Order: sequence, then structure tokens, then C-alpha cells
Amino acid sequence: MDKRHEEEPVTEQNDTGAGNGAFVIDTVGGLSGEESRSRTVLIDFIFSDTAFKTHLKEAAKHSVAFADQAAFLEFCRSQAGAHFGAGDGGGKAIAELDAFIGKSENVSERFKGTLKPNPKAIFWPDPTRGDPLLADVLPVAKRYPFIDQSTRIASAGSCFAVEIAQNLIRRGFNYMCLETTYDEATGTICLGTDSQKPEVQYSCRWGILFNTPSFTQIAENAFGVRPLPELLIEIHDGPVYAFLNPFRESVAFPSVEAYRKERETHLANTRKVFTEADVFVMTLGLNEAWQYTPDGSYISRNPRNAALNGLLDHRTLTVQENIDYLQRFIDVVRAHNPDLKIIITVSPVPFMATGRADTHHVVTANTHSKAVLRVTAEEIVGRNKDVYYFPSYEVVTVCSPEIWTEDQRHIHRDAVQRVMDTFDEMFLIRAARTLAKLSAVG
Repeated sequence: MDKRHEEEPVTEQNDTGAGNGAFVIDTVGGLSGEESRSRTVLIDFIFSDTAFKTHLKEAAKHSVAFADQAAFLEFCRSQAGAHFGAGDGGGKAIAELDAFIGKSENVSERFKGTLKPNPKAIFWPDPTRGDPLLADVLPVAKRYPFIDQSTRIASAGSCFAVEIAQNLIRRGFNYMCLETTYDEATGTICLGTDSQKPEVQYSCRWGILFNTPSFTQIAENAFGVRPLPELLIEIHDGPVYAFLNPFRESVAFPSVEAYRKERETHLANTRKVFTEADVFVMTLGLNEAWQYTPDGSYISRNPRNAALNGLLDHRTLTVQENIDYLQRFIDVVRAHNPDLKIIITVSPVPFMATGRADTHHVVTANTHSKAVLRVTAEEIVGRNKDVYYFPSYEVVTVCSPEIWTEDQRHIHRDAVQRVMDTFDEMFLIRAARTLAKLSAVG
């Protein structure tokens, strides 16, 4: 018989239970008796002083029965004073004991609804147990009420950001828009819009910002930290003859001179938005990006024609790269507006196309992209004060009865309304929410 298949005897290695045979651990009520491995586990885990641990193990053998863990821990506290006297060791032992008690309480409170801002945020809703349908849930765990109708709100990002901006304007909020889709002075226009009916899409005529480097670039470019190359692409699209700047999605200039003139005003307006806004809402679109290799900058979308093909690399940005770009954006903007609050959300609108189709279907590439951006947002919120995550992605994809329009990409009006209901619940002060509801009724 092969000796390698024989069971090796279990050997006693230490007093914490490892390598000492199976035993039933009970660090709440199983701490009494002359011998208690559960008691030994606690002593070895909580305290670092070897002599004190030995003292406790011996003293506990001869003590009265411990009704529960609280009684045992109180015994340990009293023994610290007796063992160390006035020395520093007693203070350290007490600190270790208090740290353990704090950790234990923290664990025991994880799922206590009475201690949470929204008790219903803990458990996944189950209608068979009387919980609401997902379509009736607003996924808000905690409210951050700092917005009212006077708050200066700015925004930029993917096409879903347009929905948010136009909704805020319709409802009378103080949305900062310094540039619409048409500039009469230079003839500059956003493709697909009407010069006779200029629209508000973003706070400035940035065009769609799909990727995180683009956010960094508009801030660095506006404040002169890292100017973007002044590139233009000439397009002939049916009756349209214009020049496009690859760093500003779909913003069309009638001439090179118009671009130069509009650019100066545009940079000034961008600085004004970032320095005067109270709140900036940014929607992250995707993690695939096209890098202009001569200087490392990124264009705002896929190449519109062959003019830049040989100068571009397709990149799939990692979580860390996205974190670095967003952190850089925050640092640059807050150098000029330290009090700016930032709301980050992930656009629920999926890819139109993926550049990774050699190995990924557009559906799986989109899922990866949203996951990367969602993790990025979580990390950035955790690292910065007054930066908040707004769950528009979750509202649309999980908590809405109707998600898509007929093209299966753009968001159904009912889902957009659900997003704005969540925004109100999460960020509006009480009076502003009341006023918004009255306005909607009116």
C-alpha cells in the first residue's frame, strides 16, 4: 500500500485549536470549566504579552463559572490590573481588550436594521416574504441632503448625462449651462442638433465623454496643466462639411478659424464651470478607449474616419488606470474649487460596439466595462471627501420595470424617471424634495 495515502496522525501544535483535533468552539457560553479551548482561543487572540496570557489561562482555571463572554472579558480586565500593577503593560492589555470588544460589537451589528439609516437596505427584497418588488425599490442606503433648487449643478459624461441635465432643468433646478449645442458667434454646432433649437446637453460644449481620461483632459486643458494638441479632422458626410476636434465628440466647426475663436471662449467657460459649481455630476461610460500615441492623450470616442488610424491605439483601461485618471481630475479641479462636491455614476447605456470582438462578444465586453467602472467609482468615493456614488446603473438594470427603448440601448422614459426619483431621495434636502413633488404635480 502506498504510504502517501495513509492518514497521518493529528499532532497538537498550539492552544488556539489549529492542528489539535476538531472541537466545538463557543466563545460566548463555553468559557467555564477547568479546561476550555474556546477560552484559550480568546486569550491567545486578544492579548500579545506571553506572560499575561499564561497568567490568564491559569487564573481562569480556578475562577468562578463565566456566564457569558462579557463576564469572561470583565475577568480579563480585572486580571490586567492585578498582573501588571502600575506598569505600562496593563494599559496595553486593556487597549487590546477594548479593541476586541469593539470589533465584536461591529460584527454583531452588521445586519441590525435598527442601527442602519435605511433598515430595508440590508436584505435583498423577497416578495414572498412581504417585501416590495424590485421595480418599487429605490436602492438608497444613506441620504446626503445637500442639494436644493439654488444649488449650482454642473455635469458631463456619456449620453445618459444629457438625460440628467435636461431633467434637472425641466424641474427648475439651478443647472449651470454656459454653452448649448449651437454657438451663433462661430457657427459651431453639435452634430444631430438644430441650430434653430439649441439644446442643453452638458454644462459646456464638451460633447460626449465616454472614458475617464477625457474627464482628466478637459480639466488639465482648461487650467493649462497639460494642453491638448489642437487637432482637427475634415469630414464630408453628405451635406455636412465641417471640422471635428477628436477630443470633443460630435462638436462640428465650420472652419479652422471658427475652431480657434470658439476654443478660447470654451476654455474660459470650462474654467468658470469648475470654479463656480457647487456640485459636479459625472457619468462614466466605458473602459475601452482610443489613445493618440504621439502624446498619450485620448480621443473621446472611436475614430470617425481614417485620418488618425495609424496614430491611435485601442486600449482597455484597467481599474487602476481609471482610478488614477479620475483622481487626477478631482485633484486638478479641487485645486481651484476645494469645496466642489462630486457625484459619480455609471451610465447604464451599453456599448454600441466593442473593439475587442476578436475575443469578446459586445455583451460580455460591456459587462466587463461596467464592472470596471463600478469598482473604480467605489474606490474613488472611498478615497475622497465629498465624493458620492449615485446608483443610476443599478436603478435602471435592476430596479426598473421597463429598461430599454426599441433600439435596446437607450433608456426607457420610465427608467429615467426612476433614476431621478432616486437622485431626489438621495441628495435633495427635505424642502427641495417637497418643492420638486409639488412642481411635478403642477
